[in-house]
Amino acid sequence: MRSNEAIAAYITGYDLNMYPRPLFIKRALGSLLKIYNSRAIIDHLLNKIRASAINSKNMIYALPRIHDCPQINGVDSLTALLIESLYMPFFRKISERTVIILNTMGALAAIRAGKRVIIDLMDLWSCSPQGLRMNALDYYVLRKAEQVWAWSKAIAILLKRIGINNVRYVPFGIDLNQFDPMKVPTTIFFERYKDVEGKILIGYSGGMWYVNGEERIGVEKIVRAFKLVEREVKGDAVLVLQTSRSIIPIVRRYGIKNYVYVNQTRFNDPLRLSLLHALDIKVLTATKFPSVYLAERSTMFQYMASGGAIIAERTPGALGVLRHMYNAYMVNLDDINAMAQAMLELINDKELRNKLDINARMDIETTYNWRVISHNIKNYLEL
Repeated sequence: MRSNEAIAAYITGYDLNMYPRPLFIKRALGSLLKIYNSRAIIDHLLNKIRASAINSKNMIYALPRIHDCPQINGVDSLTALLIESLYMPFFRKISERTVIILNTMGALAAIRAGKRVIIDLMDLWSCSPQGLRMNALDYYVLRKAEQVWAWSKAIAILLKRIGINNVRYVPFGIDLNQFDPMKVPTTIFFERYKDVEGKILIGYSGGMWYVNGEERIGVEKIVRAFKLVEREVKGDAVLVLQTSRSIIPIVRRYGIKNYVYVNQTRFNDPLRLSLLHALDIKVLTATKFPSVYLAERSTMFQYMASGGAIIAERTPGALGVLRHMYNAYMVNLDDINAMAQAMLELINDKELRNKLDINARMDIETTYNWRVISHNIKNYLEL
């Protein structure tokens, strides 16, 4: 084998600008890793089916459900098995022996094709919003995979409890070469939003996730908590929100006066990096929805790298990384009054903000920096 020949393939169906995990793995493995887009693979194969005069859309989605616990992409097990069969020619064709797959889509096909399969598990999907109920096919491939890389300590522990023992903890972390708000001046943000310079900025920069019509990140709680403190701070603090535009009617409904809405950008856009650097207090919300409750969200690591203090709701996922009064101010889940009190305390205590800021950044540099994580990945792959 030539020294620059790829020995591993990473399969993802997500936009690398929004979900850059494969690029971080690429930093660890360099030319030894090749990245493939699974949606492009499936589209290519489905186009071949269409060329044979078969209506592939009807063929896939008209199939009956054999149980009521779909995969994360919403398909039932019978449909998932059909889709897995479409992947088989691809996995048989590629030369890479090791295949790293983001979540479980395509893993069964890779296993059947004789590949050494590693599932890079972004989150643990549950068919129930109230508790853990796994899709049977997902559970099967998680057990059959050679390794499962859990992005969360809480997920790694839970998987081991339910009989999946091939688990490694590989946090999302931060690639400071690609994402370092501390190297981007706050002037980029303040030049665009001049009126908020000199104020205490409390904010959120991240997504809102709607499942069955319900927002599962809990972003509205930030608005509710800020409403409780807005009168007391008398214009000295401003709420800054960079997320879905669906937050705007919520802000207006609560009558928030001192706020700024920032349009969403790429995760490492200079404006976003400058905004994160400028925020004095960043709020990390959660819900009991399993995929959020157990997750170590990428937003959390981005906050830790950005300076300022973090207010975070206590969940098993967040507690895998954050410690109260060390690198974050922790409040109980769904306790709006406690979140508001944390805002007030941090507004008035610059020394505490600085302490949480320094410790969070130090943890990123020493533990959750991809320079550190990449060494673990090479060891797991035995390179």
